[in-house]
Amino acid sequence: MILNHFATMAEQFDGTGLVFNPETNAAMSLNKTGVFLWKELEKGADEPALVRALLDHFSGVTEEQGTRDVKAFVEALRARSLLSEA
Repeated sequence: MILNHFATMAEQFDGTGLVFNPETNAAMSLNKTGVFLWKELEKGADEPALVRALLDHFSGVTEEQGTRDVKAFVEALRARSLLSEA
């Protein structure tokens, strides 16, 4: 998975973030978990690695919930042309 290289993420003072895609002139807000996952994607993480990182970083998250949350996050990024397979 590759992040859209035109998109930028700005982390806010409270740990949330905003992603802007200049190709579509669209923005997407991220909660703290979304910011964490975005940073993992910047490091080259794939979906299984995102789930592992989520479970390692946030206490109380089950593997089932982490898998669902990561899948939803990845699908939201793809729907906004922020993530591709190539």
